[in-house]
Amino acid sequence: MRRSLLCAMLALPLLTACGSKTDTRLKALEDRLAKVEAAAETGKAVSLKPGAAGYGILQSDMGRIAVAIAKVEAYAGGTRVTLDFGNPTAARLSGMKAKIEWGAIDGKGMPVVNANQSTSFTAPEPLPAGSWKQYVIDLPGVQPTQLGFIRVSGFESGNVDLLSS
Repeated sequence: MRRSLLCAMLALPLLTACGSKTDTRLKALEDRLAKVEAAAETGKAVSLKPGAAGYGILQSDMGRIAVAIAKVEAYAGGTRVTLDFGNPTAARLSGMKAKIEWGAIDGKGMPVVNANQSTSFTAPEPLPAGSWKQYVIDLPGVQPTQLGFIRVSGFESGNVDLLSS
């Protein structure tokens, strides 16, 4: 009995060390997987701030689409936003769809949790190849002075029309 107890006591540090190495390797794999997943999500959504210059890039099945805020104005108890969509491809996109979210931001510039609103957007007109087009979106329930961000996600390019000469 003493001998088996002594063997078990001697083997315990070795077993613990193996478990530690396995845990370390598992943690490293989990970290790498998280980075791969985050990279895959990059470009799936664009967050824009009213008054900020520049545009964001959405990654779609057709390539990249640029999105920028062109204008923000008061409209019927809410806000009317004009978004610029830029299509650098040689294909016209008809029936584009996206999810539009909006809300306020806190003092640190972060979205206010649980205060976001959203709507589905379907482009009423095609996005021409190699050009920019403006689309108007009404955001009820938020005044322009309260609008802190607009997020475009879930982009679908719709029908792809290749132009011929």
